[in-house]
Amino acid sequence: MKKLATQLKWQLLILARNNIISISILVTLVYVLIFLGIKDLGNTDKILTLFVLNDPAIIGLFFMGVALLIERRQQVLSALFVTPINHHIYIWSRVFALSIVALICALGMAVAAVGLDFHWLHFSMGVLGVSMICCLMGLYLACFTSEFLKMLLSSIPILLIILNPPLLNYFGVTDFLPFDFMPIAGCIWLLDNAMQEVPDTAEILLGYLSMALWLGVIYVLVYRTFMKKIVNA
Repeated sequence: MKKLATQLKWQLLILARNNIISISILVTLVYVLIFLGIKDLGNTDKILTLFVLNDPAIIGLFFMGVALLIERRQQVLSALFVTPINHHIYIWSRVFALSIVALICALGMAVAAVGLDFHWLHFSMGVLGVSMICCLMGLYLACFTSEFLKMLLSSIPILLIILNPPLLNYFGVTDFLPFDFMPIAGCIWLLDNAMQEVPDTAEILLGYLSMALWLGVIYVLVYRTFMKKIVNA
């Protein structure tokens, strides 16, 4: 845990140095202003869920990939991996660092939209789930290219595939059961129930289970790809 904490501190410093934290805060302020403008209209829960899903997803997917591409170009990774650093700790410290930024931004949006009247634990876990899944996917995509434009173009369909289908069910556009088994479906259930006065216990439990299973599956895929394409290339 001490090694993870040390790596996490350095990752947060790198994010700050590369202005990723500043950019995230500025984007969040725009969302906050939007919510302050529409909160009196009522029924902002679903809009909040949509924005909260998009913000950590974009932060995770794009910024994780960009950070890795920058380090590859600067030959940072080559120097780093000759040290006895644990590769699991390296990956998770990056994921946690971006997820912390995403969570702070999401909490700011939630307070602006609904005040303090929501279930903080379920909301936070839902945000962290979305962010971690998208961070891992951003890392996965960055393993296959060294050019920012190519990564950006390939990340757009991934982002749409991960986010859109479960959202279609959430907003009632579709009622297609397989969409509820996709990676962020469980995170949506947690975010939705976090806004309910009386959360659905069964849906919350399924949300946590789905999120944990998908994180495990995606991490195994990403770790193997990272080792093959980056560390042992």
